[in-house]
Amino acid sequence: MQKNITKLGIFLRPQTSLETFLAICNILQKANIEVILESSSANDISFTPSYPLDQLIQKVDAIASIGGDGTLLSLIRKVYGSHIPVFGINTGKLGFLTAINPFELQDFLKLLTTGNYLIEEHMMLEAQINNQNFFAINEFLISKNNLTSGILNIQAYIDGEIFNTYKGDSLIIATPTGSTAYNISAGGSIVYPLCKNILLTPVAAHTLTQRPMVLDHTLTLNFKVSTQSIVIIDGQETIVTNPNDIITIKSAQKPALLIQQKQRNYFKVLKEKFQWGQND
Repeated sequence: MQKNITKLGIFLRPQTSLETFLAICNILQKANIEVILESSSANDISFTPSYPLDQLIQKVDAIASIGGDGTLLSLIRKVYGSHIPVFGINTGKLGFLTAINPFELQDFLKLLTTGNYLIEEHMMLEAQINNQNFFAINEFLISKNNLTSGILNIQAYIDGEIFNTYKGDSLIIATPTGSTAYNISAGGSIVYPLCKNILLTPVAAHTLTQRPMVLDHTLTLNFKVSTQSIVIIDGQETIVTNPNDIITIKSAQKPALLIQQKQRNYFKVLKEKFQWGQND
């Protein structure tokens, strides 16, 4: 059994309407859960109480995102390193990572208030670029910027030893959680999300020897690109790198903590969201 949740933070997708927010708040409050809004995501929505995220973390038992998978990804990165578990209420399109849809909220709250839910530990990645640290729950993408023509030559090292030069449009460095994100579109392997692996998947590779790889999470990877490039974090943040900058990527020390229903079946979700295993 987990801790009973009585105080819940809310992190909003920027386009969330006041009507949607208040409707969800009403359901939460009827279940005797105190709602506290994360102020920086609220835009023009006025609600009391509300606090910046660093203060909110100290006041709640968990934080829920209202939006799609992208909103949840953003929240996960923002709370990295804290003790706080999170979950998503899907008001977006795909909703692969989000725990529930709004119509499922009442039943889900019974699990939260009785501690009868599951906390999944999802491996994250940490990148060091120009003495700054960045975190990803899905992937880091090393890619061409708008000024770069031709192909990228990405020298890749494992624990200090060069093992490949990737030639193509970009390279995905993903977690198992992110294996069903951009990675799957590029032909990478689907990996069960609670595994501990680092996935390397080239995009539009220019040689037949460039194949997806699945590595152990204990390895440290270094990448060097001979031209200016960009690193995109979970498809949401972009870092510009200069020629021959060293990009170091490894497993992050702490996992993301995601609240899920105990009966959630990952393979059933795959089938529902991606038509996985179904015949044409």
